[in-house]
Amino acid sequence: MSANSPAFYSVQYASAVELLAQQLQPKVASLFTPMTGEGKSATVVNQIGSVEADERTTRYDDITPGDPLHTRPWVYPRHFDKAVFFDTLDQMQMNANPQSEYVQAIVAAIHRKMDDEAIRAFFAARNVGETGGSSENFNANSNRQVGVSVGGTTSGLNVEKLQTAIRIFEEAEVDPEVEQIYCAISPKQKVNLMNEIEITSGDFFKAEVMRTRNVNGFLSINFVVSNRLPVDGSGYRRVPFWTRKGMTFCSWGGGMKTDVSQRKDKRGMPWQAYAEGHFGAVRRDSDRVLEILCSEA
Repeated sequence: MSANSPAFYSVQYASAVELLAQQLQPKVASLFTPMTGEGKSATVVNQIGSVEADERTTRYDDITPGDPLHTRPWVYPRHFDKAVFFDTLDQMQMNANPQSEYVQAIVAAIHRKMDDEAIRAFFAARNVGETGGSSENFNANSNRQVGVSVGGTTSGLNVEKLQTAIRIFEEAEVDPEVEQIYCAISPKQKVNLMNEIEITSGDFFKAEVMRTRNVNGFLSINFVVSNRLPVDGSGYRRVPFWTRKGMTFCSWGGGMKTDVSQRKDKRGMPWQAYAEGHFGAVRRDSDRVLEILCSEA
């Protein structure tokens, strides 16, 4: 073989294109009450609080009317988009057409923003009233929050915290036997639960939990693992605990839209993969939303 033959060696590049590991679908937003909105804002629902019945002890006395609390939460759209250009020069040098994967990537990006908006709404202030002119903060006290030291000093997620959250729900007349409870947890909280004997022991729960690594169903709670949960000022993870009626996710403009088109205003007339979404979330019923603080130290 000639010593100059390496000049004819070729380079082969992979023609397959795939996405790196990433969250592709909304995990949390899909567990809210859905609705569609129009205009610059939307009312979620008109709510009427409870009243107590009066006992009659005499005849022909005056009727005493009740005055139930009236609440009207509002939701506002936020706007997100993303575009990726794909030049013909890129395609020639890559020996592949990643157009479909680009679309998948930007759709996944919008889906993650849906979860970010949903998670933001758990503990953010909400607008209420006839025209949304009043602001109502999340009631982060013993009535709406399970402290970080419940079940152990500055502890992670544990059975006692979950039991406390259910107790708070039941004291607010939220019935876990009627409404499905959801709890978004980070991978760290899932590990915390897997170390709880009440969950891993067959005497308390299904022995197959250790095999499947699936904690769903414990105390009738549906857990969803998310890497997007916030922390508070002390660095404790803010774990949301809710029912579907507690939160609303509202879409504007018919939902997410995608488009692949050729940009003839750009040199080389590259292709553009584009996606946009217009949506917002809000606490629908504060009695159906709790916060569990967890240490991840």
